[in-house]
Amino acid sequence: MVVLADDLLWSTRIAEAVRRAGGTAVTLGSDAELAIALEAHELADQATLGGAIVDLAGRRFDAVAAIGRLHASRLPVMAVAQHDDQLTRRRALAAGASRVFSYQKFFTDGTRLVEGWLDASTPHRSPT
Repeated sequence: MVVLADDLLWSTRIAEAVRRAGGTAVTLGSDAELAIALEAHELADQATLGGAIVDLAGRRFDAVAAIGRLHASRLPVMAVAQHDDQLTRRRALAAGASRVFSYQKFFTDGTRLVEGWLDASTPHRSPT
């Protein structure tokens, strides 16, 4: 599971929620790192990435464009954002994010949200 976030606090929180939900987090912090991960995913004989969680406040990458690239690679995408940034939230959903959660919601319920999202996004995954 890609965690695209360049803020140390949020990248750590998101990655920990992924781990607690039973996933493996691959933390990336830039467009260049994402490009390498997507190239490896597309060249692999089997799926190497199960999805992505994108921090919409990232400064070292264009979060909405990243969501579009991930979605074009047929990866499910979830995002986190400021609760009052409705424009960016709508743009993320239009680019292919299945859900956009506020930082507060993710902080309080991150593991549960990731578990539910993984279960819904992965037909072959058994509930934990």
